[in-house]
Amino acid sequence: MKITDVETILLRLPQVREIGDGCQTICVIRVSTDEGIVGIGEAHTNPLAARSIIDSPLYSVSAQGLRHVLLGEDPRDINRLWDKMYRASQTYGRRGLLMHALSGIDLALWDILGKSVGLPVHQLLGGARKRAHHAYASDLSQPTLEATIERALAHKANGYRAMKFGWGALGQDRKSDVRVAEQLRSALGPDFDIMIDMGFAVPLDHALYLGRAYAEHDLYFLEEPLSPDDLGGFAKLVAASPTPIATGEKASHELDYIDLMDRGQLRIIQPDIARMGGISGMLRVIAHAEARNVRVIPHCWSTDILVAATLHCISTMRDCPYLEFNVTDNPLRTDLLVEPIRPDRGVIQVPEQPGLGIELREDTLARFRWQP
Repeated sequence: MKITDVETILLRLPQVREIGDGCQTICVIRVSTDEGIVGIGEAHTNPLAARSIIDSPLYSVSAQGLRHVLLGEDPRDINRLWDKMYRASQTYGRRGLLMHALSGIDLALWDILGKSVGLPVHQLLGGARKRAHHAYASDLSQPTLEATIERALAHKANGYRAMKFGWGALGQDRKSDVRVAEQLRSALGPDFDIMIDMGFAVPLDHALYLGRAYAEHDLYFLEEPLSPDDLGGFAKLVAASPTPIATGEKASHELDYIDLMDRGQLRIIQPDIARMGGISGMLRVIAHAEARNVRVIPHCWSTDILVAATLHCISTMRDCPYLEFNVTDNPLRTDLLVEPIRPDRGVIQVPEQPGLGIELREDTLARFRWQP
């Protein structure tokens, strides 16, 4: 079997707003083979930039476009091709955008491997420990606290037992930040897990204040209160905060996660499988985390491609209490697959079809295809 094409499909909503990571423009990746098997992946990043990384021609031995690197190769040689892509892009890569693009291709290669042998990806990874996962409803903060509470109550009524709100006005006033948690806890009751995502970093003293104050309202975790590069700050915050601290969606390499765990002392990390090396990268990070007794709760706030890939990985883990599930109303999320992935009373089944177990809707691709 040989790779014949690596295609980037850019999709974009008609109106894009300046909101938190809103799945408004996406980069779908299709890897085609000479045997007719097509793999599907997603790079969770700036789509135009990812296309450039993939479609660029040969510039030098260490500055190659990823499509050029892969054509003619056997897509089932995933480990070797991962290393080949990483080495061939070292001049401009190693972290960030290159890893995002590589991640999307890696997902597609695993999809091809599963389809070629008629097995779901989780079977290729050694088999699922769990075939269904509790999802937490992941949402954006609303314009008013009252509207945020209304959304939270709707999520609870739909069967979720946990939810996260983030971005919006959070981080501007620490007393207002605490009021959000206080009102959510009052509305949702004691037997419901609440997470808050700051979105952008706040000063360390602000984060320390929140870590202590949020503990009074029993938050499950506080996400990304500091810069992803502030390892010293995270170490101080984790040591002082009775509220668990989580971060990791902006990291893009296993070494970044080792730093977060060893130097930043994080006990909850949130790798995004479409940003940090794909399934291959995620497996390495999971191994590092399990060796340190660190909990992995992946970042998963994009399309159902990302959801499917994440489900396959977390199903093999010893301890992953929740799958993050984007509950915003967005056709790029809800209408992308022939069989959308949907929770039933807050629980999502792991796909059992070969590969990632997904099929793209061609009408959605045509409707939202973006040709800048």
